[in-house]
Amino acid sequence: MAALAHHHRVLSFTSLATPRTRLPFASSSSPPTHAGLRGARVLRHAFGGGSAPPAASSSLEELSRSCTTWSWRGMRVNYLVRGEGLPVLLVHGFGASVAHWRRNIGVLSESNTVYAIDLLGFGASDKPAGFSYTMETWAELILEFLDEVVKRPTVLVGNSVGSLACVIAASDSTRDLVRGLVLLNCSGGMNNKAIVDDWRIKLLLPLLWLIDFLLKQKSIASALFGRVKERENLKNILMSVYGNKDAVDDELVECCADHKGSG
Repeated sequence: MAALAHHHRVLSFTSLATPRTRLPFASSSSPPTHAGLRGARVLRHAFGGGSAPPAASSSLEELSRSCTTWSWRGMRVNYLVRGEGLPVLLVHGFGASVAHWRRNIGVLSESNTVYAIDLLGFGASDKPAGFSYTMETWAELILEFLDEVVKRPTVLVGNSVGSLACVIAASDSTRDLVRGLVLLNCSGGMNNKAIVDDWRIKLLLPLLWLIDFLLKQKSIASALFGRVKERENLKNILMSVYGNKDAVDDELVECCADHKGSG
């Protein structure tokens, strides 16, 4: 559930963005520019860090009213768009949705066109039975969203499994759709293609395979996630992964527990 952490830590970033953007991008061969440092402060405040007062967060009801839908391969995908400027696409982590960015959308949209999307299977997007919920499929969804909806080179900002989907999308992009990439608490190995070269991991592989098998059993997975989604259990999990405990309020618990609306 680290995908739900509000006190995000930027693990890595790369970019093709110009220095004018307020997002924190720099090439790996040169130090950040003044604009890049200013952008880092913007993102830090947007994600709840730093000493500056955070921008007012959007209510769950407001976010729900602001969302619209895009049809992808006959399925409804929920998304929000706000602001003007360099396009930025926010991609949530596991168990989250557009609502998880409620404290970030406002400040980022002051100088950017901000898109936030519910991946299929989450939030208010469709949850088709039998659909192939893989990182590669979500990456295809992201790229086609950029091509059909945004229609401009875009900076991808992903959290946890959303970061991994963004990495795959960026690596698969052949039409300059991705202008930059920001990874927040990026997951690794979630696509079952991780390189296993540590003897301790090899010893655990039978257990990991068993867990993977059990989670593919619908009755077991439904019971497990139903238990996790109980609000008291969810709040305890959030308290264990959030650096800023004050951020774990009733609204956050609601937007993570409610899988029918925009949260």
